[in-house]
Amino acid sequence: MEQLNLAIVGCGGMGTRHMYGVKEFGELVAGGLRGVPGFRLAALCDRNERNLGILADLAEKELGHRPRTFTDLDQLLEQAPEVQAVDVTTETRPHHVISCQALGAGRHVLVEKPMALTVTACNRMMEAAGKAGRVLAVAENYRRDPLMRLTRALLDAGAIGERWMLVDAGVGGAGRMVITPWRHKKAYGGVLLDVGVHNVDLMLYEFGPIDQVYAQIALFDKIRRRSRGNSNTTAFYAASSAGEPDEVEADVEDTAFATLRFSNQALGQWTYSNSGHGQGFGKKGLYGSRGSMDPAGPRSGRGPRVYLDGRREPLSDDEMLALVPDFTVDEGTARLFGGERLTRYEMEYALIDRKITATVYLDFARAIATGQPPEIGGWEGRHAVAVVNAMFESAQLGQPVSVAQVESADPAVSGWQRELDVELGLT
Repeated sequence: MEQLNLAIVGCGGMGTRHMYGVKEFGELVAGGLRGVPGFRLAALCDRNERNLGILADLAEKELGHRPRTFTDLDQLLEQAPEVQAVDVTTETRPHHVISCQALGAGRHVLVEKPMALTVTACNRMMEAAGKAGRVLAVAENYRRDPLMRLTRALLDAGAIGERWMLVDAGVGGAGRMVITPWRHKKAYGGVLLDVGVHNVDLMLYEFGPIDQVYAQIALFDKIRRRSRGNSNTTAFYAASSAGEPDEVEADVEDTAFATLRFSNQALGQWTYSNSGHGQGFGKKGLYGSRGSMDPAGPRSGRGPRVYLDGRREPLSDDEMLALVPDFTVDEGTARLFGGERLTRYEMEYALIDRKITATVYLDFARAIATGQPPEIGGWEGRHAVAVVNAMFESAQLGQPVSVAQVESADPAVSGWQRELDVELGLT
């Protein structure tokens, strides 16, 4: 099957990660995966010529050819007619502009999470995709981990019974900058949006859509400083973040305590704070009518654990698999991670990251080739953005907020987003 020509727009750390994902996916297709085209990285685009050059050099080294380079999206779309798909890996603020422009020019679009800053921006993207008849996919990656697939299979098989409650709590950060300064600015969404959409997409995957949100939010750490320690993602951003300030004054909330009601009437408690000093804390639990589950940790190699009433110890791996006799991951994921029915795996983070990014490309390529919707498309991407923004709207109003109202951009529940929509020219 003929390769699809791809352009990456945004040549910072995320663009670097996606380039490695293109390589991994290409090797998967070349290794015999049938039914989907691979991607050829034909072009790169970034207004920052330094970052553009760095990624072009790296791509040439890793892929064996040098993509064409552009500093202007208009020029790319006009002068590179061979490009069939655009991968948007910039910071969140221009996602809707780049996506709508590419869709309007007849290109398929894969956009990094968060899909956009506001639901109005998300709605514009969905409208553009529908008008153009092109694929719009969101590069949310957590649910694509093979151990998250096992988590979902166990839930669907009734391993813990009827789904009743979800608890997701994480506190840490201690004043550290989250990778880049812009993640602490409202104009770019803030850390609650940038990180929180990951949490929401997993909630959607595990328990279904969220109907209502009631939240309190706060900004505690007003000054963020760059950490000199190494995190799993530090290496990807080292080159592109050179010269950025080591300190930033935050102007958007970094802490949220929220109560959720799901469409299936399950309840959720979501606590997220990037201002936790001292000892950090992280726990996620899924509770049902006959047991509970610690879900898999995405990109960790740690599988789910099921606890049933009357037993002190969790089910063994064999006992879990016995509950889902027909469960297998798709062929591409199985090849990438080395098995159809994994309960755990071990590999370095950088390799996990590129393999999961390859599954994002697999889904995107399949959607383009078959005309079927991607697993995470506009609706799913917008739902994650809407739930996070519903926390802001709820806190501002001091009352529970309907997610459906937020998704429809109802002015009654859009006060927090209105400032951004005005800045972005969306009102």
